[in-house]
Amino acid sequence: MDSLINKQDVIYVGGGNTKSMLAVWREWKLDKLLQKAYNRGAILCGVSAGAICWFEKGVTDSWASNLNVMDCMGFVDGCCCPHYDGEKDRKPSVEKFLIDDIVDSCYALDDGAALHYKNGKIETTVRFYNDAHVYKVTKKGDDIHHETIKGITTDKHKQLELTMACYVLYNTCCKEWSNYHIKQVAKLADG
Repeated sequence: MDSLINKQDVIYVGGGNTKSMLAVWREWKLDKLLQKAYNRGAILCGVSAGAICWFEKGVTDSWASNLNVMDCMGFVDGCCCPHYDGEKDRKPSVEKFLIDDIVDSCYALDDGAALHYKNGKIETTVRFYNDAHVYKVTKKGDDIHHETIKGITTDKHKQLELTMACYVLYNTCCKEWSNYHIKQVAKLADG
């Protein structure tokens, strides 16, 4: 597995059960190989579980009963929550984690938005849809504060191009494409 990972310039991780994924990776020492790839400059990316796995902590639905914060691989600082606008329990759960001092801040990603890191620091955000945002959510006193992290918004043509590139990458890696993704491509194409 070492030689396979060492040959990759881009490593894309899809969604799924973060808890199970990281347990298997740790058992097989894939986390160490991914850290090595990161240190040599490979691009590590993903969606959902594949986005939060790179952070110190992530907000995940890996438990059937509710959302939880779990330790992830820690390649980048902080806590990350995907699907912030796409799943109704995400926002109140992040707010509760802050109020209960489980985390001191959280990067909250709307569906269709991404954080771009370079050398361990946020470079920019990318919005694939005009209404998608990335927030740094913090507690200030008794209040929850949402700071929108500015970035770039892709135009409709670029959105479709990027979505199709992700489709090719995802389909090549995972051999599946969800109805959600197909609907998003159709939505962009109809534009």
